[in-house]
Amino acid sequence: MKRLSRLRPRTLNKQIVSLSCFILAIILVVVGILQYFLMKDFLYQNEADAMQSQLHSLPPALLEPDDDMHQPFLFDRSLARIDTSGNYTDLSEENGLASPRLDLEELRRHINGREGKSAQYVVTEDEDGNEQLVVIVADRGFGELNGYLQAGTETAAINDVIKGQLQVFFILAIVALIAGILLYTRVIKKALDPLHRIIRKVERTSAENLSERMKEETEQIEIKRLTDAFNQMVERIDTSFKSEREAKEQMQQFIADASHELRTPLTSIHGFLEVLLRGAADKPEQLYPALESMLKESTRIKKLVEDLLLLTKLDQDEDIQLRELEVSSVIEEMKPHFNMLAGIRKVRFAADKHLIVAADKDKLKQVLLNLFYNAVQHTDSEHGEIDISLGKTDRSAEITIKDNGSGIPITHLPYVFDRFYRSDSSRTRKQGGAGLGLSISHSIVKAHHGSIEVDSEEGKGTVFRVLIPKKGTLK
Repeated sequence: MKRLSRLRPRTLNKQIVSLSCFILAIILVVVGILQYFLMKDFLYQNEADAMQSQLHSLPPALLEPDDDMHQPFLFDRSLARIDTSGNYTDLSEENGLASPRLDLEELRRHINGREGKSAQYVVTEDEDGNEQLVVIVADRGFGELNGYLQAGTETAAINDVIKGQLQVFFILAIVALIAGILLYTRVIKKALDPLHRIIRKVERTSAENLSERMKEETEQIEIKRLTDAFNQMVERIDTSFKSEREAKEQMQQFIADASHELRTPLTSIHGFLEVLLRGAADKPEQLYPALESMLKESTRIKKLVEDLLLLTKLDQDEDIQLRELEVSSVIEEMKPHFNMLAGIRKVRFAADKHLIVAADKDKLKQVLLNLFYNAVQHTDSEHGEIDISLGKTDRSAEITIKDNGSGIPITHLPYVFDRFYRSDSSRTRKQGGAGLGLSISHSIVKAHHGSIEVDSEEGKGTVFRVLIPKKGTLK
């Protein structure tokens, strides 16, 4: 088996040529076999029809045993007369071609009439072992059956003709097979040229040139499908590489930002501890402010860690418990908290009633609180105005939080939902923010199958819109 496997062609071109030539050889062999049997039957039938015609045209006087006038007829045939009892009178024995002997039942089974149909014949051997083609007709006189006439001829000559024809056929078949190999090799090589070009293109493909796409101008459907499949595969790989690079960059940026955010309060705590160790611990006027500052910084660290853990859970697609919720009741419940955070800023509420969504109540509260706190941070403490409204679209409940604050520069708008991003870095850090509130809000809304949008004009204010699908619209 190993030797046979080594003999198998390794290239697709050779495999197709070999298979095509093998199929062609099988077809030629089948045609040769069919030709042999059809030609043999055709020649035998022609010879039988000729002998039948000659037997019907023989004058009765020529069938006498002592009459030499039937000799021309017997030039290459055997001739016998059989009575109704099955007794043979061989009229050709003197010519050296003996008539085969058939029993009476076989004679009657192969007898031919005068209807002009194709003659029935039988192939049998005579006493000398020569194979003969035998035809039998009835010998009638004045309407009565006098016996049977049997003529035969050797099949050797006919078989020689058949063998000669077969030899010519097989010689032509070999020539056709050789021509087929040469023709198939060129045609199949031409047909596989696009595939070879694709192979060369695949071999040249690497991480550095994934943006290149294959263009193959051909009418072959299979090659077109292969080209499309290759381009789609490269597109997916390119997208995966880009996503991986972006993920690595985001992770590196995340680690850098998180380290920076943690380093600031830790540095403060470390500094206060050094002060206390130098003797400030014995001085109440220095001790208590230092402890309060350390508590503030540790609270900031705790809040940062909690936000990071929440973002990690949201990134892992942990299930949020969605329940039927009437949104206006949530806003009504949070009014005292909003008013407390706003101080003397003007806060206006407008909410449509009976808007039911599928949401996690605590998570929705956190989104509203983050957005409202962001509005508070960026509006004037005395002249600031914040509007909270609840409306609806065809498929969603729409919560809008609008302020008249400083606004967000247009160059910063695409990044406001990125982690640790601040449009006003110094101000936000001073107010205790780490730049995670909007990112957390975006992740929570996304987990609710909703969306969050922002519009802002620098110096005039900012509008955040939260869209949560209404009950019955989730699929």
